[in-house]
Amino acid sequence: MAAPTDIRCTCKVCTRIRVTIDQIFCVLDLYGWLLNSYIVDFFQDKLWDKLPESWRFALQDTPPQEFGKWLSGDISCTRVWPLTLLALRQVANILQVNRDNEDPKSIMACESNKTKTNKNYNDTFTMNKNDNFDKLYFQNHKFNNLFSKHIKKKKRYEIHEIAQVCAECAYKASCKCIVDIGSGMGHLARILAFQYGLYVTCIEQDCILLQQARKWDQELLMSIRKHIPTFYQKCPQHFTAKLEPSNLVESELARQLKELFKNEFDLNETETEFGLIGLHPCGDLAPILLKLYSSRKEAKFICIVGCCYMKLTIQFLIFRSEISGLKGYPLSKYLLCKNHSLTYTSLEVACHAIEKYCDKLKNGNYEDLIVHTYRAALETILVKKNEKLRHSQFRNVKVSKGMSFEQYCNAATANFDSYLQPQDSDINDSEIIGFLKRWQQVIVFGSLRMMLAPLVETIVLYDRFLFLSEKNLTPTLKPVFDSRLSPRNLVLMSRKNN
Repeated sequence: MAAPTDIRCTCKVCTRIRVTIDQIFCVLDLYGWLLNSYIVDFFQDKLWDKLPESWRFALQDTPPQEFGKWLSGDISCTRVWPLTLLALRQVANILQVNRDNEDPKSIMACESNKTKTNKNYNDTFTMNKNDNFDKLYFQNHKFNNLFSKHIKKKKRYEIHEIAQVCAECAYKASCKCIVDIGSGMGHLARILAFQYGLYVTCIEQDCILLQQARKWDQELLMSIRKHIPTFYQKCPQHFTAKLEPSNLVESELARQLKELFKNEFDLNETETEFGLIGLHPCGDLAPILLKLYSSRKEAKFICIVGCCYMKLTIQFLIFRSEISGLKGYPLSKYLLCKNHSLTYTSLEVACHAIEKYCDKLKNGNYEDLIVHTYRAALETILVKKNEKLRHSQFRNVKVSKGMSFEQYCNAATANFDSYLQPQDSDINDSEIIGFLKRWQQVIVFGSLRMMLAPLVETIVLYDRFLFLSEKNLTPTLKPVFDSRLSPRNLVLMSRKNN
């Protein structure tokens, strides 16, 4: 395949992003093997022995609490660390995207082709947001709880924050219509419709979730009218569909969406332009939305928070196929030209929150991490029985306090044929007992992988950022959530000129 033309935005932000990507790949050339290793192979592949000798010497007796403090930059750590390890931590901190939602400097916005904002933005925002709601929020606790019903605490926080961001994008773009892709049970859609006065169409592949969403739409509407009898706002409209590259005709989808808004919300043709939103669209769904936004003039803005990076279709793995619909990464022409790829294991570890992980280590709440030692020890037992059992799928077993290795093995292999299940002689083998005593090494090795994981997420997000900038669609990347509460906390936004 011929190398794509390298169309570059020359603003300072995009230039810095390209330099950062190159620097991250330099780091991964040296230490990417850590991310590409399966922790389950810790004993089988002697992963500890692959670490630099100076690292092994310093880390072999380092308690998880102390390593967690060091990993988070706690200056109270007095241990003498290897210079290369210190340098790696510093470089990883410098190169990774800023995930601090309280830091004003964390917002990254392309500086070319500045997007014009709706001149009546402030008036529009005030006009659309129901004033009666604000009054009732302060006066009536029960009314406040209406919008939180059926929503878990973490999700409630995310929806409150992202709804504000999506509504602001819509108003700045003079856009009344929103398409919520992967809408689930419609929690975000209800807030945008009832609280912000927007017209929302939801697309969800799970018809059971869709039916539940419709039920809760009506339930919330009836509850609101008990407090505000004159309230009238159309419920979100829900449709079942699965968006995939193989079945997606972007022009046809855009036409159908405009028709839906026109017919379901009684809008004229000029009012049916829409914005695309996705709160944690899984895998390739985020790239699909980005391509739809970039290719259709009807799509006026996009606002997405990605997740499940390991489910992305990696173009390198399909030999840089000419079929553009197959790839979820890379999207940008800049990264398409690079002789680098990301593995499933590196993308999987990038889905975890290093902040929360460090807190767990520092506070000594890492008992559940011992499952990795148990799993790695069990792997060696099974591989000895049959090489074909390597990386077998087990029952998911959460290690509770006091759970023994034997109990774990019995639970994990309960669905195995009896002759393949670990016997007492396997579990009590001196080598296995020695492995289990090395649980701190397993945790520290996993922590080294976590230290590098934000670099992988940074590459994925910067790739999407450059994809938009290469098409003159001014992107903004902003941490919206507290990363300790919501690990995937960065929203990618873009808005077209009116």
